[in-house]
Amino acid sequence: MSADRFDSKYQEGLRASVENPRRRAFWAPRSRRRLAVVALAALTLAAAGTYAAVVVAEGPAARGATIGFVVLLLLTAVLGTQLNIATRWVAGYTGLDEYQRAEMARATKLGHHVTAVLMTLLIAVATGFGGALSALDWDGRLPLAVLVPMVVVTAMCHASFPACYLAWTRPDEIPDEED
Repeated sequence: MSADRFDSKYQEGLRASVENPRRRAFWAPRSRRRLAVVALAALTLAAAGTYAAVVVAEGPAARGATIGFVVLLLLTAVLGTQLNIATRWVAGYTGLDEYQRAEMARATKLGHHVTAVLMTLLIAVATGFGGALSALDWDGRLPLAVLVPMVVVTAMCHASFPACYLAWTRPDEIPDEED
C-alpha cells in the first residue's frame, strides 16, 4: 500500500469521525462545550489531588487512591479527546479552512504560553523543594505529593488547552441545512 493511499484512507477516517453530523450537532452549542471544558478541568484537578492522596495514604487506602487516580486520568483523556473532536483539534486532520487554521494557530500559541508559565512554576517549586530537602530533614513524600500533581496538570494543560480555548471561545455552530 502506498503512502498516498494510506494518507487518503487516514484522512477519510478522520473526516468521518470529526465531521460526523450527529457528533457535530451534539457539540454545536457553546454551552455544552463550555460545560465539557469545566468538567475536564475538574477531572484534571481531581486526578492531581487523588495522586497527592496516593502519596500520603498507606495500605488499602493507597491502593484505592491509585485506582481512583488511574480512573480519573482515563476519564480526563476520554473527555479531552472528545473536546479535540468537538473543536476539530485532531492531529493530522487537513479538512480545515484558512480561518480555522489561523484560529488553531492562535490557540496553539496561547497554549504554549500557558504551558511555559506552568513549567516555569513547576521548576521554581521543584528547585525550592530541592533546596529544602538538602537543608532540612524531610522525607520525600511532601515534594512528591506536590510536584507530581503539578506535572499532571501541566501535561493535561499542554495536551488540552488549545481545544479548551477553542471550545470556550467559538460561538454556537450553525447546523447544516438538510437538502
